[in-house]
Amino acid sequence: LFDIDGTILNAGAAGKDAFMEAAMLVFGTAGAMQNVDFQGRTDRYIIEESFKHSSVTAEELKAKTELMKRSYIESLRKTIHEHESVLLPGVRELIQELYADEKIILGLLTGNFMESAFIKLARFGLEIFFHVGAYGEDAIDRSELPPIAKKRIAEHKGIELDFSRIIIIGDTVHDIECARKSGAVSISVGTGWTHKEKLLEKNPDYCLDNLADTQRVLELITSI
Repeated sequence: LFDIDGTILNAGAAGKDAFMEAAMLVFGTAGAMQNVDFQGRTDRYIIEESFKHSSVTAEELKAKTELMKRSYIESLRKTIHEHESVLLPGVRELIQELYADEKIILGLLTGNFMESAFIKLARFGLEIFFHVGAYGEDAIDRSELPPIAKKRIAEHKGIELDFSRIIIIGDTVHDIECARKSGAVSISVGTGWTHKEKLLEKNPDYCLDNLADTQRVLELITSI
């Protein structure tokens, strides 16, 4: 199960700009969004945290969250092409190899809303490889996503996997923590915005500088 931002790709400020634009359109304010740390967080968390201490009431936020989501997605369709997006080293080759292996189920575990996840993946033609996962609309807390992904794998693939057979690949401490909480295996990568030393402090099962060495990463994954 792959994270997206900082793990598969770097879309620059496309996501944050789209969120800010949507917030201004829907609420007339972005609240504290400029200061919210987006890294490793779900999109629902970002919205909740941005308006927690703002002029937007809890009732208004609840009533307009879906509109905020739709506005964000429409803004992202534009901003994703206004910013320089980068596909991270080795990612395309690794995903293609994993997808071709019939013994492996390839999926997503991301804080992005499902639709925004696929907008970002489509920037590099990678949307065709992922058919199961857990997304930002599924939970506020990222740690709640692994059980949801596990359930969907069972529903879509007819396979009941133990968490020890599920690998979560991500670039933040939140990816490591959500894997540990569920009992999944964590592969941490240093291609995001978190220093490797900070990742190692959380004791991931495996920690790589990047995913550039396709054969090495494949051997690691298939050995688990």
